[in-house]
Amino acid sequence: MTSFMGTGCKPLLPFAPRTDRVLIPREKYVMKKIIIAAAVALLATGAAQAQSQALTGFYGDIGYTFVKVKDDNVAPSFKPGAIRAFVGYDLHPNVAVEAMLAGGAGDDTKQGVTVKISRSYGLFVKPKYAFNDQFEVFGRLGFADSKIKVSGGNAVATGKDNSFAWGVGAAYNFNKQVYGAVDYMSYFDKDSTKIDGVTLSVGYRF
Repeated sequence: MTSFMGTGCKPLLPFAPRTDRVLIPREKYVMKKIIIAAAVALLATGAAQAQSQALTGFYGDIGYTFVKVKDDNVAPSFKPGAIRAFVGYDLHPNVAVEAMLAGGAGDDTKQGVTVKISRSYGLFVKPKYAFNDQFEVFGRLGFADSKIKVSGGNAVATGKDNSFAWGVGAAYNFNKQVYGAVDYMSYFDKDSTKIDGVTLSVGYRF
């Protein structure tokens, strides 16, 4: 695939830019509120159980990703939103394996062109290092398969492909089971297209 934003060798811009408006869909704000509510619920649950429950090594987290989609064939970059989830297992205090699934939580429209993340999934190895009981830094190395939708005027196109993916981040343990994290990840970087973003997430260790 030459480019997410086009078909064949031509960019997906037969529907020429008509406006400079940037539309911010209401669903982005709704999904952010859902993430905040989930974070509060996890904190409350973890606080009640952290002192008595033994950990199994399994964990999961969910967060909101501020995605950036850039194609060299198109002048503006697009910033749709996504909800991203990880499930993982600690093989060692310094190494985990993870599976990722993400879906669009809103689109971005610029100059008459709309871009939305349809989905992304991947598998990762996660090296990590804990400075103390509260603070941890980590990286991610793996592969992700991503799909986006591009529309404008009466034309609609989708593009999908896989790529090496990587990321870096930090986590803070609120207690033994509940943690918050922030990370940057590059999900796709191939040919002329790049998809990356920063994610704020909350997680729970089982």
